[in-house]
Amino acid sequence: MSEAKRLNAILERETPALAACLSPLGRRAAFPQGIPAQSGEAKGTEINATVGQITDGNGRPLPLEALAELVPGLDEKTAFLYSPQEGHADLRNAWARRQHQLALGSTAWATTPITLHGLTQGVSMVADLFADEDTTVVMPTPTWENYDLLFGMRAGAQFATYDFFDGDGFNVQGLADTLKGLAGKKTVIVLTFPGNPSGYAPTEAEVDAIVDVVSSHAGPAVALVDDAYQGLLYESGLLKRSMFWDLAEKADPERLAVIKVDGTTKELLFFPGRVGFIRFHGTSEMAAAITSKVKFVGRGSVGGPPGPSQALVLAALRNPKLEDQVAERVALLGRRYRALKDALADGAGRLDPYPFNSGCFALVGLPDDLDAHEVRKKLISDFSVGTIAIPEINALRVAYCSIAEETVPELVSRLVKAVG
Repeated sequence: MSEAKRLNAILERETPALAACLSPLGRRAAFPQGIPAQSGEAKGTEINATVGQITDGNGRPLPLEALAELVPGLDEKTAFLYSPQEGHADLRNAWARRQHQLALGSTAWATTPITLHGLTQGVSMVADLFADEDTTVVMPTPTWENYDLLFGMRAGAQFATYDFFDGDGFNVQGLADTLKGLAGKKTVIVLTFPGNPSGYAPTEAEVDAIVDVVSSHAGPAVALVDDAYQGLLYESGLLKRSMFWDLAEKADPERLAVIKVDGTTKELLFFPGRVGFIRFHGTSEMAAAITSKVKFVGRGSVGGPPGPSQALVLAALRNPKLEDQVAERVALLGRRYRALKDALADGAGRLDPYPFNSGCFALVGLPDDLDAHEVRKKLISDFSVGTIAIPEINALRVAYCSIAEETVPELVSRLVKAVG
């Protein structure tokens, strides 16, 4: 039996839905017993001549002073030597501890996070392992445009969409109706809360309803919980933790697999660091099998995750002031959010904002007689304002996360003037 078939058999036994949703690439995937694997087996030997990296001869790096002097506080071995394909163990465990604290007491089991080149690679991993021409990806409109590239153009999957909003809240019924027609078909369900471009996180009642709808789906399905904006909440009564944990607690492994992708980009405001993570709900027996497949895809594309970024994140996670600093930044974003909310409520003219309560964005609907792209261009040329057009709903996405609080009223004033 090949290694890939052995891994598939483990997944079929432990997490049938996950196994049923594997793409052809996912079924072939198994981390090879090449240089990284053999080097790992040789770790700790007295004379280690496995990895082709330049060291002092005793396992320590020889960084150029021009680089090393820029990061004097970092562990040099983490920062300047090759990372294991799955990331450094200390970082993976530290991230797992933080995420379990944010899980607020959930008892659901999850694999140890695997470190990736940013959260986007986590979504790409899901597309590579679980999407192909026979897969339907369920996601709302509007949503992050990169899902189209990763699942559609790269993997060739089909899409089933529904309107994100229903009145003042999330369109739970639209999600339910879309899933009804997909029973028995291989499905990936994308859940991104808070969302881009929506800037919306479900209420506690909506979370319960979404979890009920997804966990009762006939399957086989993979629920991808994209937690890019986790923790950026500005109102009470919203989801208090990642929906991954609620789904994992209710998922029947015969029908539903649950995957969590997250990262430091927004959670730790480390935008250029490209440190992301992926983890799976299942059993301890399946962890090594799915980890091997993830490592295979990483090894066969961009290689191991960057060392300097991992060293920085690990040092930050060990800093006792980290969570206070995160809270300060969230409070700052909350003030900008409230300033925009107030400005839009104070006579926004023909602007029609969609519900928003979290994350980094607000969607501002435009009158039917105007075109989103034309208004966007007019804002640039006539008012020196940059926004993003969302033509699917004829709206503009406003990234208030990058606007000073005192600038928000002027921003809204120029938006009002632009639409007339």
